[in-house]
Amino acid sequence: MHGDLETDHDVLVTLHRFTLATAEQLHQLHGGTAGIKQTQKRLTRLHTDGLADFVTLPQAGRAKAWHLTAQGAAVAATFPEARRTHAQTLDSEQLAVRHGREHLLDVGRIHTAFVADARQRGEDCGPLDLRPTPQLPVGAAAYRPAAELAYTAGTGDQRHRLRAFVERHRPGVGAEETAAQLAACAALWEQAGPGGRGRAWERRWRSFPRLLVVLVGTTAAAVRPAVADLRLAAEENPATAEMLSAVPAGATRIEDLVQRGPSAPIWHPLSGRSGRACGWTQL
Repeated sequence: MHGDLETDHDVLVTLHRFTLATAEQLHQLHGGTAGIKQTQKRLTRLHTDGLADFVTLPQAGRAKAWHLTAQGAAVAATFPEARRTHAQTLDSEQLAVRHGREHLLDVGRIHTAFVADARQRGEDCGPLDLRPTPQLPVGAAAYRPAAELAYTAGTGDQRHRLRAFVERHRPGVGAEETAAQLAACAALWEQAGPGGRGRAWERRWRSFPRLLVVLVGTTAAAVRPAVADLRLAAEENPATAEMLSAVPAGATRIEDLVQRGPSAPIWHPLSGRSGRACGWTQL
């Protein structure tokens, strides 16, 4: 492998973690001040070296979505940032089979939206600060959100760490699946600590992560009905309703997230029956 080794290393680690990404997404994460053609050249070089390959997407423009080859995955797995424990996440093949391309690329769009917003605000959310499909044990079961986000908000002495679970929801298609995911998150939230003292999550986080539901395939006019349906699903499960009364949670369209950024007033609170849209940190 030749060229800019450090940046090639970063791209390989990102593809190892996210399974699939477009050149535009990789450029947003690693392109710096260079033009996107430099990122495209880098990917072409990795392809020539046998480390990366691509699939052509059916959307207009027939963009390429990049992934690691077996050789590329073996190289990336030697990097400390790419090493996984069994409890961290599913491997790339399992992710691709379980979720499909659209899901994987949407997680990348969500990630780049947070990274771009953090840079604009002088805050910190890096290329590896979102972990796809973590496996969080809940007794004999597990909670597997679409992603877990780590974000450092504020500047100077006012910096503080925020965390969030991200769920991808397609209204009208995955309502029951999303309700089950919310229930699994509630089980994690209420899981008792050792000896029945406190909550188990308190040994891992200072505060329980926010819950961010990203709506896909949703028109602007359909957002409020979709949020109302999510609230109804939460009310059906007492544990979920209790969690949402204590844990900041909201929903937004993926288009609004990408176009306006997560700090914009685009998040509709999931607790209660009303609430003005706000930025994700104000939920």
